[in-house]
Amino acid sequence: MPGRNATIEVGATPAALVGLVRSEWGKAWSVRAPAAGLAGAVLLAVATAFTLANDQVRAVQTGELPVGTLVPVPEVLASSVVFAQLVVVLAALQLVTPEYAGGQIATTFLSHPRRWAVVLTKAAVAGVLGGLTGLLTGPLGVAATELALGDAPRATVPVAEAAVVTAGVFACAAIVAVALGFLTRSGVAALSVAFVLLVLTLAAPAATGQVFPGVAGSALVSGTGDPYARWAALLVLLAWVVASVGAAMVSVERRDA
Repeated sequence: MPGRNATIEVGATPAALVGLVRSEWGKAWSVRAPAAGLAGAVLLAVATAFTLANDQVRAVQTGELPVGTLVPVPEVLASSVVFAQLVVVLAALQLVTPEYAGGQIATTFLSHPRRWAVVLTKAAVAGVLGGLTGLLTGPLGVAATELALGDAPRATVPVAEAAVVTAGVFACAAIVAVALGFLTRSGVAALSVAFVLLVLTLAAPAATGQVFPGVAGSALVSGTGDPYARWAALLVLLAWVVASVGAAMVSVERRDA
């Protein structure tokens, strides 16, 4: 089978890999769903942060909280990011699951026989898009929180810090989402698993929940040290990224398109 072997070798060249990156980047912007989803994540995070901060102000005004209660801006931002990252997940899945649903994934794999490279490229594109979204979301979330708090006392966070940690959480969520898309081949199934990993596990017992990305993402943004420091939270998120992408790469090589 010399023809097939030749194709595989061509698919492995640097030029072909660069072409694959360009192709996947172009796909990400060729339809409205991913861009609309990422914009929705920003809006949801900002609206949630404003609402949560406003609830804190009203709680002080109604006597539910003592006057002078300090509002932790990073924790407000963390809570808003938890829900917004699900929209990031949904946007990232648009890079994978529609191709399975429509059968185009077979064409993608024929064009790029190194299937693991397709997984890696889609994950990288999703990570970049998620990271860029986070860079915008963090500062806007802080601004919305500060606006809602008015003159209320608060423990604030530098805008640059908010941008970096939110970008990290969104990038990791997007990459894991792509991996789940390849593993499940279903948008509904992948989103359901992501919801469990990122949201439901927040309610799990501390000893169990802290190994999941939802808890790690919240700890990374809030910076409270609960249940662990930021460096540990980042390690947990990176472990999920490596494990999920690795599993997806093995899966596509062993299963039919």
